[in-house]
Amino acid sequence: MASGIEKWMARAVRLSLRGFPAPNPRVGCVIVKNGEIVGEGYHDHAGAPHAESMALAMAGSSARGADVFVTLEPCAHHGRTPPCSEALVKAGVKRVWLAVPDPNPIASGGTEYLREHGIDVKVGLLADEARSANRVFLTSFEMSRPYVCLKAAVTVDGFMTREDGSSQWITGPRARSAGQRLRAEMGSVLVGWKTVQRDKPLLTARIKGVVNQPVRIVIDPHARLAGGERVFEEPGRTLWFVGKGRRTLDAQMEAPSGETFDLDWLLEAVQFQGVRGILVEGGPRTLAHFMDRGLFDSVELFVGPNQFGSGARFPWPGSPSGSLKLRAVKKIGGDVQMSFLRDF
Repeated sequence: MASGIEKWMARAVRLSLRGFPAPNPRVGCVIVKNGEIVGEGYHDHAGAPHAESMALAMAGSSARGADVFVTLEPCAHHGRTPPCSEALVKAGVKRVWLAVPDPNPIASGGTEYLREHGIDVKVGLLADEARSANRVFLTSFEMSRPYVCLKAAVTVDGFMTREDGSSQWITGPRARSAGQRLRAEMGSVLVGWKTVQRDKPLLTARIKGVVNQPVRIVIDPHARLAGGERVFEEPGRTLWFVGKGRRTLDAQMEAPSGETFDLDWLLEAVQFQGVRGILVEGGPRTLAHFMDRGLFDSVELFVGPNQFGSGARFPWPGSPSGSLKLRAVKKIGGDVQMSFLRDF
């Protein structure tokens, strides 16, 4: 029996990894009746139907008396869509197996609602696997700050830039597409003012399947940018953080008085703006600021085959930031992607 129900939840976890739902959670749902899947779905992007709604639409009347396997507690609030817990009750499902409770106080409460309406709810099936798939969203509530992933391209001898600060191109097009995928998965991308000025980036995710472009975050503590750079002209949201003493624009936020730049304040402000995950793509100094403060959760390194011989190296963490645990190594074209999780 255990292996059977785990099989269905494992399917739901795999489904949850599809799409780019940031800043919403990753959710997968499988509806099973008489040992067969009659409906399944996932949350593709913010504004799209929820996983349960997609699965129920596929199942139709077959959902009555069925078992539902969902990776996150069905929501109980009216947002862009009606509550999923209410939809499950109306569909007449028999039992709901959920992996992880929803930590969002606005959306939680689905378990109680289902039980109040006579539906058997089992909590915790494949919880570790579901948490891993949804770690960005869950971390943002558990840590009261966005999940922070540090990303960099480095040469095989460990340099991010040459002596003159130039870096293009360390990796090939496939690795760069993988980096843009990370932008969409995190839901936002952060750089410092020097990267904006020197590299003139768009900071968009130009890959198939992206409906909502990531929020762009620019740190400019001494107000060196003019506001006409490419990143500010792109459609979508750009949050421009500057030091005290510069006028406030709609896309701009001033740091607290007396602070050159306070990363804790920045993360709090970004979280307030609805951002759940940040991909930090800045230069070595920006990455080092997050490393030194211990304000990061994972690192993604894209290693190219070329060598610079000298320049600025990737700022590996030291005490008190903790160590890095290698999670995966993957070859992408002529480059290698190394994924690390912070070992708290």
